[in-house]
Amino acid sequence: MESLRYLPYLKKDGWLVTNTTPFINITDYPEVEKVLAEIKSRKNHIALDADTIASEIGSKRSSNIVMLGAATPFFDLSFESFEEGIRKIFARKGEDIINVNLEALRAGRDFAEKNR
Repeated sequence: MESLRYLPYLKKDGWLVTNTTPFINITDYPEVEKVLAEIKSRKNHIALDADTIASEIGSKRSSNIVMLGAATPFFDLSFESFEEGIRKIFARKGEDIINVNLEALRAGRDFAEKNR
């Protein structure tokens, strides 16, 4: 629903990248099917189940990094810059955490590349 709320700010040829698993934090949340139908009616959209992708790589907590990876094709930055950022941000947490987040980033990127 949040992705639809900010559509007025999206450039005409911009890309909407969103998670298909909603964060339902209000009692009158609209029907998920209706929200997804509106998203899918947009020409430029990537809708992915980032939570499931993160779980499949063994880290449910990295769904936000999966989402970041899915958005990377639409930034004017090299993918290597994002990878380096992950290495710096998670450096104190050790190689295992760095690697799982790099895997999440790559999984999101791969999904976007295959589905755009």
